[in-house]
Amino acid sequence: MHKTPLKELFRFSRKEQAGIILLLLLVWLTHRAPDLWFYLYPVTLPDTTGCAAALRSLDAAAAEAQRAPADDSVAAAVVPRALFYFDPNTLPAEDWQRLGVSPRTAATIDRYRQKGGRFRTAADLARIYGLAPTLCRQLQPYVRITRAVACRDSTRQAERRDTAYHYREYHRKPPPRAIDVNAADTAEWQSLPGIGPGFARRIVAFREKLGGFYDISQVGECYGLPDSTFKKIQPFLQIGNRSLKKIDLNLTDEKSLAAHPYIRYKLARLIVQYRSAHGGFRRVEELRQLPLVDDVIYRKIEHYIVITF
Repeated sequence: MHKTPLKELFRFSRKEQAGIILLLLLVWLTHRAPDLWFYLYPVTLPDTTGCAAALRSLDAAAAEAQRAPADDSVAAAVVPRALFYFDPNTLPAEDWQRLGVSPRTAATIDRYRQKGGRFRTAADLARIYGLAPTLCRQLQPYVRITRAVACRDSTRQAERRDTAYHYREYHRKPPPRAIDVNAADTAEWQSLPGIGPGFARRIVAFREKLGGFYDISQVGECYGLPDSTFKKIQPFLQIGNRSLKKIDLNLTDEKSLAAHPYIRYKLARLIVQYRSAHGGFRRVEELRQLPLVDDVIYRKIEHYIVITF
């Protein structure tokens, strides 16, 4: 087997030599590219001297806070300066501090009492903002509330209960009585169970638009009145001898006809058109010839209309 001389292995043509030189150049450029970039676009490094000083100062402050007590009320909660029997409703601020309460908490208690706040039991100490639970438990056995204050508070509570009771008694509805649905005012309607001022005004307004009730069941047609409420008041409703207010089919204008709850606008227009085409109504029964008037509507309307020639 013929061996290739070593010299032949390193013999390159001109094109191969140019390619090798170009490849070496690209390798060098790639290696030096970051340095070239930072040379062309220098980056200003931040000054960390001030940051380091701030961190050292913060560490020193944290160490000092750990050595000192967080709050004088917490330190006092562990070992009270003195323990004695006291009334929290009359104890001055300086005596609160003798018990181990911080000046800030003592001022809070003083403001609470100035605004009318009172301690009724020893357990009320737990409601003081800033009073440590440990100190609170230590002070509670020494609380002695004056009997006069407790009696006064009890009297006030009893007076409030009596006032609320009399208020309820005064505003309680009297026993319902039978009323005339065509004559009762809003006050009489409110005496019925489940009828307040709103329903009372609504029923009276509905009655005025109708021209009066000819049947008790019409009360149940009032807008918004629940059927359950109507059933409650139905035994107390009666109809007197007051006559109904009637409208004349031949003389009443379209707007007045449309205001009646049983006629409304479409039927009012048909009534006006019919009497214009036929020279007026001669009998009430002629209403049945109108498309919108069925037997149910006619039975409702006939009580409220009259014909004049």
